[in-house]
Amino acid sequence: MKQLVITTAALISLFMPTGFAQLFPKVDKPKSDEMSMLVLQFAYDNDGKMENVLNMNFTGWAPAVKGLDGKIVPFRKYDMGANFTNIYYAENLPAGEYTLIGFYHVYTDYGKLKEFETAQGKQHIPSYEPYVDRPYHVKQLIPLKQAVVVKLEPNKVMTMGSYAVKFKWVGGASGTTDDRWKVIEDQTSITLEDPASETVIRYIKTWATPAWKKWNAKNPVEPL
Repeated sequence: MKQLVITTAALISLFMPTGFAQLFPKVDKPKSDEMSMLVLQFAYDNDGKMENVLNMNFTGWAPAVKGLDGKIVPFRKYDMGANFTNIYYAENLPAGEYTLIGFYHVYTDYGKLKEFETAQGKQHIPSYEPYVDRPYHVKQLIPLKQAVVVKLEPNKVMTMGSYAVKFKWVGGASGTTDDRWKVIEDQTSITLEDPASETVIRYIKTWATPAWKKWNAKNPVEPL
């Protein structure tokens, strides 16, 4: 795979209606002046119209970013931006190279879920947990055409860019098979790869909770 280096228990997904006051997502305050943040934008490519991907307990998406130790870095999600698609962010990261290799699609296999419930002796409602290995979840990696390497600087908020995916479920909500929420991999691809896009860090620049103010003091861009 080539690398492109740049320097610079929910059952439904909730979306913020246009025109309503926006709620800001949870974020931890910087642990030190040297700590940094990575942010990226993601969307569902609906024949050229960019929409939110669904992040639910039975189907969800998350970036696959390798950190300094080669392990995957967990990102938080935010799906309620007004007039904006999905945002993923990871705070309190040390400076260094971070590599976006693609996006995980994690879905619930209903056969595996039934086995888990039988073993537990009770009903279980899964959660959106893309970075936690659950026996009833199946993780699919949808790779980028080119891995994106960001050289994260200390004391800075930096973007990993904007991306979109086009996909088809095996059955989706109308399906009856255990793998109804699986995406058909030969009909799934990342259709937008724009690692240099600053749209998402310009969008979050106005977030103004006490913790976000501290992070946005490290955010060098102008707001949208």
